[in-house]
Amino acid sequence: MRVRIEPRLLREAVRLHYGTRLSTREVAHSTGLSRNSLKRLLRHLENVHLNVDQLAGWSDEQLYDHLGIKPFNGFRLKACPDWNWVHAEMRNPSVTLELLWREWRATEPDGIAYSQFTASYRNFLKQQPLSMRQLHQPGDKLFLDFSGKTMPIYLDGQSESRQAQIFVGVLGYSSYTFACAVWSQRIEDWMHCHVQAFNFFAGVPRLLVPDNLKAAVIKHGKDEVQLNLIYQQLAHHYQAIILPARPRKPKDKGKVEAGVKLVQRWLLAALRHRRFFSLAELNQAILELLPAFNKRPFKRQPGSSRHSLFVEVEQPELQSLPIHAYEHADWRFKVRVRSDYLVEYDNHHYSVPSRLVQQQVDVRATGVVVEIFHNHLRVSSHARQFVSGISMQPEHRPPNHQYYADSEPAALLAWGERVGPALLRHLHYHLTERTDVANGHKAASALRKEARLHGDARLEEACTYALTIKTFALKSLQSILREQPDKRPSLKALPSSTPAHENLRGAHYFADEKDHSPC
Repeated sequence: MRVRIEPRLLREAVRLHYGTRLSTREVAHSTGLSRNSLKRLLRHLENVHLNVDQLAGWSDEQLYDHLGIKPFNGFRLKACPDWNWVHAEMRNPSVTLELLWREWRATEPDGIAYSQFTASYRNFLKQQPLSMRQLHQPGDKLFLDFSGKTMPIYLDGQSESRQAQIFVGVLGYSSYTFACAVWSQRIEDWMHCHVQAFNFFAGVPRLLVPDNLKAAVIKHGKDEVQLNLIYQQLAHHYQAIILPARPRKPKDKGKVEAGVKLVQRWLLAALRHRRFFSLAELNQAILELLPAFNKRPFKRQPGSSRHSLFVEVEQPELQSLPIHAYEHADWRFKVRVRSDYLVEYDNHHYSVPSRLVQQQVDVRATGVVVEIFHNHLRVSSHARQFVSGISMQPEHRPPNHQYYADSEPAALLAWGERVGPALLRHLHYHLTERTDVANGHKAASALRKEARLHGDARLEEACTYALTIKTFALKSLQSILREQPDKRPSLKALPSSTPAHENLRGAHYFADEKDHSPC
C-alpha cells in the first residue's frame, strides 16, 4: 500500500486513532488529513498487528516497514482559490464568477478549471447559512487565545510603559476561565501560559483548541495543518491533543472569544486605574480577581456558576498532571550535519556520529542539555554550553580521525594523567624534554600502541620499572614489556639452598684454625 502522508502526520494519525477516543473526523481535523485517506489507511491497519507504545522507538523507515506501507510520490491535487475571497468579491454586482476565475488563474495557471470553480463555489454557498451548536463534554476541550487588549507596566528606570499580553484559557463544559499576563505571544511565553493554566485547573483536558497564532500553528491550509513542533512536544508531555480552530472561523472557538470579552470587561476594566511596576504584580492582581469572576452565577442557569460546574462535574474528568512539569526546550529542525560531523546551536558546535555527515537532524536544547535526533531516534547528547567552541565525543570520530586525535600531544598527556604518574613522566620526557622533537613525538605515539597491545595497567608497571633503572629509551621499555624482568623474583629474596646443620663449619671456624696454626 502507498500513502501520500509524511512520516510525522502518519505517526500522529496512528497514535490518535489507537491511543485516544477520537472519531475519524476528529483525527482527520487534528492531523489535516482527508477523511477518505484516513479511512483507507485505517482499513489497511486492521490487518496489521500494532503496539502503540512502540511508536516512539521506531525510526521513520521502521514505521513504514512495520505498517507495511510505502510513501507515495505521485501527482498533487490542483490548487483551489480561497472561497471566502470569492464570496466577498461576489458581493459586488458587477463581478462575475468567470471574471474572478480568470483573475485567479492568472496567478495559479495550474489551478482548477472553470467548471470545477463554479461547482465548488455552489457547494461553498450551501454551507454558509448553517450554524452548528457545539456541545462540549466535561474535561474535553480547553480553548486558548490572547486578548486583543493589553495592560501597561511601568518598569523601573523607564519613562514609557511596556505592554503586557493577556492570555485567556476557557474550559468547554464549565467555561471555567484562567488568565495571566506575559510579555509576548512568542513560543516561550505561549508554553509558559499553558503550564500555568494546567496548574490552575489541577488537570489537563483531552483537547487543546488554540487560535492560529504562529506559536501554535505554522500553516493551516485547506488540506494540511502544520503545527508548531515545539508546541506538539508540550501536548505529548501532557498527553493532550491539539485541534486548532479553522482560520477566520471564530465560531470554532466561541468559548474563548466570549471569555476574552468577559476578561476584558470584568478583570482588565477593574484594574484600569491601578499602576503596575512588574509582570508579577499584574499577575497577582489577576489571580485575586479570578475566583470572584468564576463564582459569578450564570444568568440563564440560576444557582450555578463556572466554579460550581468545574468543581462538581469537569475537574474530576480532567487528566491528572504528570509527575514532572514540562520543561521548555528549543528545537531546530532539519539541520544539516557538516563535513566535520558537527552541528551548530547557539554559536557552539556539537558532534554527532560521523556516519550522519550531510544528513538532516533535529536539535533539542534545554538549559542543561543539547540532544540531537535522526529519524526520531536520539543519536547524540551533550551538556549545554553557552560560549563558542566545540563539544566533541571521541566515539563520534571515524577510526582514522580518532587515531590522529589520540596522537596529539595534548591528548597523549591527558591520557597519561588518567593512566598513572610513571607513564606521564615518560610522556613528558618524550614530548617536552627531548631535543629531537619529531622522534620524541613518534616515541610518545608508540607508547599508545604498546598500551593497546599490553593494556594501560601493564604499561604503567613497565614505566615504573624503567624509572627505577633510570631509562626512558623506547626500546628498553619494549624489552621490559617483552621479557618482563620486573616480574622475576629478586635474588635477595631467594631462600638459601644449604640447610642449617650443627656439623657444618662456617668461615669463623677456618679463621680461628688459621690463627692458631704453628709458624
